[in-house]
Amino acid sequence: MMTSSILNPVVNDNDRSLGVKVLAADEFSVQSLMKLGLTEYEARIYVVLTKMGPRNASEISFLGKVPRPKTYGAIRGLESKGLLRIVPGKPERYMAVSPNDVLIPLVEKLNKETTECVQVVENLAMAFESSRYVYTEKPYERYDLWSVRGRDKVYKRVQDMIGEAKVNVFFTTTANGLVRIYKAHSEVLEKAANGLVRIYKAHSEVLEKAAERGAKVRVAAPINQTNQSVARELGEVIEVRNSAGPMVKFLTADSAEIIFTEDIPDDTNVATGQDVATWTNDPLLVKAHEKMFDQLWPSQPPKEVVRAKAR
Repeated sequence: MMTSSILNPVVNDNDRSLGVKVLAADEFSVQSLMKLGLTEYEARIYVVLTKMGPRNASEISFLGKVPRPKTYGAIRGLESKGLLRIVPGKPERYMAVSPNDVLIPLVEKLNKETTECVQVVENLAMAFESSRYVYTEKPYERYDLWSVRGRDKVYKRVQDMIGEAKVNVFFTTTANGLVRIYKAHSEVLEKAANGLVRIYKAHSEVLEKAAERGAKVRVAAPINQTNQSVARELGEVIEVRNSAGPMVKFLTADSAEIIFTEDIPDDTNVATGQDVATWTNDPLLVKAHEKMFDQLWPSQPPKEVVRAKAR
């Protein structure tokens, strides 16, 4: 009978009472161990074994308030973490590894990592406060981007841009596009070039004064036998220059907006066409293409040459 008792330890009343008191007073330890990476059941079992010594599975289950089916899984988890050793025997018993051997090094590592994290956070906080005084860039801004389809709609948008321009209009187009400009936009181009005051083409002196106070309108397009008379007429009120090579077709207005156009087809018909265009007020695109236009403009023949060719 004595041998049987030794081989099959039972949980006596004192153990039951002590186990309940231990765990009731030590839920904080369980929660703390969970923060170190243990599961709840692993933490409960480890608290029992450190405070009450080696125990078998049934004792651990009862004293740690761990469901019996979950007990062996939690025991194997503690063993893999190096927190538990198996004591051979029948039944098998389990004992805790000293916290000094496993948990203290782990806590020291976590303390070091926490200190490093605190230092990083403090440095970031200082950098954030400094940036409020050092950096003056504007916050990110959103810009519009529109797609326009149909020649009539594209021309309406172009006409609005020219009509509202007060400083400058830069325009690149094809040979046929120059004819369409004359047909569709000659009046509004004249108004833009003359500060909204209607100037008759014959009054050159008044034109010069109006041009000085009005918008600077420049158009670059190939000049040939087909459109030379149109170029001459437009050259009376705006600046027209001959562009020999192919160019991206666009129009900018007042350094504030730009529209890229694709003529479908590239003919002289103003009324019909499947043209497509993209409009945006993104300053990066506007300024980049204005800069390109400014660089190309001096290399184009001036309007006096255009007129001479047209005669």
